[in-house]
Amino acid sequence: MAPADARTATMQGGSPLSSGSAPPTVRVATFNVSLSRPAQGQLIDELASGDSAQARAVAEIIQRVRPDVVLISEFDHDANGTAEALLQARYLSRGQNGAAPITYPYVFQAEVNTGIASGFDLDRNGSAVQRPGVPGYANDAWGFGAFPGQFGMLLLSKYPILSDQVRTFRQFRWQEMPDALIPDDPATPAPADWYAGQALALQPLSSKSHWDVPVRIEGEIVHILAAHPTPPVFDGAEDRNGRRNHDEIRFLADYVTPGRDGYITDDNGRSGGLGAGERFIIVGDLNADPIDGDSTGRAMNQLLHHPLINSGFTPVSQGAAEAARAQGGVNAKQKGDPAADTADFQDRTVGNLRLDYVLPSVAGLTVEGAGVFWPERADPCHRLIGSTDTGRAGRDVVSSDHRLVWADLRVTGSSDESPRTSIQGLTFLGEAQFPTGFAFGGTTVGGLSGLTYDVARGVYYALSDDRSQINSARFYTLTIDLSDGGLDAGDVVFTAVTTLHGRDGEPYREGSVDPEGIALKSPGTLVIASEGDTAEGIPPFVRSFTLDGGEQAALAVPAKFLPDAERTQGVRNNLAFESLTLTPDGRHLFTANENALVQDGPEATLAAGSPVRIVKFDTASGKPVAEYLYRTQPIAVAPVVPFAPAGNGLSELLALDNAGTLLALERGYSAGFGITARLFAIETQGAADIAAMESLAGSDGVPAVDKRLVFDFAALGLPLDNLEAMTFGPPLADGRQTLIVVSDNNFNPKQFTQVLAFAIETGADQPAEAAPGGEDGRHADALPEAAGAGEDLGPPGWDGAAVNAAAAEGLIATIAGPTVEGGAVPATSGEADFLM
Repeated sequence: MAPADARTATMQGGSPLSSGSAPPTVRVATFNVSLSRPAQGQLIDELASGDSAQARAVAEIIQRVRPDVVLISEFDHDANGTAEALLQARYLSRGQNGAAPITYPYVFQAEVNTGIASGFDLDRNGSAVQRPGVPGYANDAWGFGAFPGQFGMLLLSKYPILSDQVRTFRQFRWQEMPDALIPDDPATPAPADWYAGQALALQPLSSKSHWDVPVRIEGEIVHILAAHPTPPVFDGAEDRNGRRNHDEIRFLADYVTPGRDGYITDDNGRSGGLGAGERFIIVGDLNADPIDGDSTGRAMNQLLHHPLINSGFTPVSQGAAEAARAQGGVNAKQKGDPAADTADFQDRTVGNLRLDYVLPSVAGLTVEGAGVFWPERADPCHRLIGSTDTGRAGRDVVSSDHRLVWADLRVTGSSDESPRTSIQGLTFLGEAQFPTGFAFGGTTVGGLSGLTYDVARGVYYALSDDRSQINSARFYTLTIDLSDGGLDAGDVVFTAVTTLHGRDGEPYREGSVDPEGIALKSPGTLVIASEGDTAEGIPPFVRSFTLDGGEQAALAVPAKFLPDAERTQGVRNNLAFESLTLTPDGRHLFTANENALVQDGPEATLAAGSPVRIVKFDTASGKPVAEYLYRTQPIAVAPVVPFAPAGNGLSELLALDNAGTLLALERGYSAGFGITARLFAIETQGAADIAAMESLAGSDGVPAVDKRLVFDFAALGLPLDNLEAMTFGPPLADGRQTLIVVSDNNFNPKQFTQVLAFAIETGADQPAEAAPGGEDGRHADALPEAAGAGEDLGPPGWDGAAVNAAAAEGLIATIAGPTVEGGAVPATSGEADFLM
């Protein structure tokens, strides 16, 4: 097998990289190369020989991945740039093992805090060591290091660096950050007193430095924001390293957030951070895993949950997953997806972690591909990373214990990618009803389980879940007139009915399909989800159709969703793919099972919700690229008669933006009470990718999607039918977006088809003041409470600290004038015996 140039790599899940006339992609990478040495000048001597085996391996990795911009960490800094020049001249510009040479004409490097004597006893061991070479010196330096410049950083670029606009923040004082997590001495009653007097006054935040390096790419300025925070370990109960790591990451979040950056001052005295809409890419070994490891307060969520940062993709490698399986130890107990790991540590104590990141701005940049250089054993390039299976001292690390992480980005107009969208208001416009038995086009109208809007034609497509039992499987075309700002009887008009056909051109036979979700992918293509029928051995599917109802292609449904003969795995009958939505750019599709897969846990009960998987597909390849945990609410109301039917599930999803923000509709039923329905805003960006988890048993510690209540339909004071479908319609004259919600009457004479219309106010999401709260509760009494209003509906065992205040503040619905709080108690919605 010949080693492949990573430029031919694909997106996670197999989506081909884009090609054509679009602007070229730019590959940006971060690589902790572990080229730091115990003594000053030692790295220069080693590189000067031209025969450093580790440097050759590092160079070959870079040559094979071929990033256009790469941040190199743990590379000893020297004032003259000698080490950098040697790395380029004697390693990168010389082909290694058949790889093509690579050169970087633009370079930025600067002084770092590691190894600079503080003059204080920072580790509180009784002595302030100020001379390099003396034991304890590194612990008392402003950043851990045996000499000035150890563990430095280096930025290499093929694109011009605007040197006169570079900003560094090495000297920024930690205590100047508002609400900083200054370490506290647990042995004293005084707060934040680990560093006393002048030591605290002079203590810099950055353990190395924080850099803003503007690079001109395709005529546009992109800010490379580089950092290498201290590891959150190697301390005591005061958690000085964990807290510093948290705040070093918070600095990056604040720097890209207008309104939160006022306290920031760079080393030249210039204040503030980036302006609104500026392009940026955060790169570095940030020493924080979002799920596993020992970071304080889930520090990475400050970036992964940030609405201005595109974290809707996760670079992965099969080599990382293979390594975790082979090494075992702590890896076997971790919650995160091992394929996302970027660092290989001792398996008895730490395990492999995701620590290295390339995180672009939502504005002005699109992600075309991403990956981690971690070859599998069968790959000839595996020799470049060595064997770390034993996790013992003396293991063979050829290049580094970290892996190079890259992302292929395309520079777009700054308005091409909008920030995450939040719901900031919701107004009820009216209702229309159709009785069960209403007929159109020779069919019985009913079972409307999916709805989508065709902007070009100004019509809606409503999918019936008739299993070809009353009439052939079909969808309806209809118009909804909201021109007067309201919805009344007569405003909904059915105009056409279209029969669905299989690839053989024949209508689906009776019982062979259960259509539930529908979305318009392009002007002539629909995507439809079917729940299948586990009793008859019919699996769920997601397939594309033409507008005349002809089946085209199928998306690859993960095997874990497919029921087996023994009913020990897969979807439950009638609780499968009820939902379907496409992102506005059409690049990704989301669907979800209505309640837990058999192997994942129980259905929702009065006491607990059900763990659901939201699946994200890449529409170009038709393959799944991620799965996220969504926990439904418990059943809201007990049935009037004990043990009578009751349930609650996820009935629909609707994408708000391209960044992974969705609306989620949950609909419940309790016999003798009726229907409950609640609308939630959810964010997938900070959730764990659970695709590698075959079962969700014991998943309480796995970060689920962020979930906030937007509206409880009980506040309408109307009898509710079985609400299952929703879509955005055209904007009103005042610019507000319309939202249409439709019910599935189950063809039950006691029910009716209900159409509800709303106007919603949306806005660019803004980040909250993130509040840390360690998973293990360390120092919880000393940490500020999470900001934001509204009902926090995060999963049990997860503090959900990095909440979004703007979204939370928007969780108020306007109903005919007065406001109704999102957490309204469900009202009785009728006594009919509804079927879900």
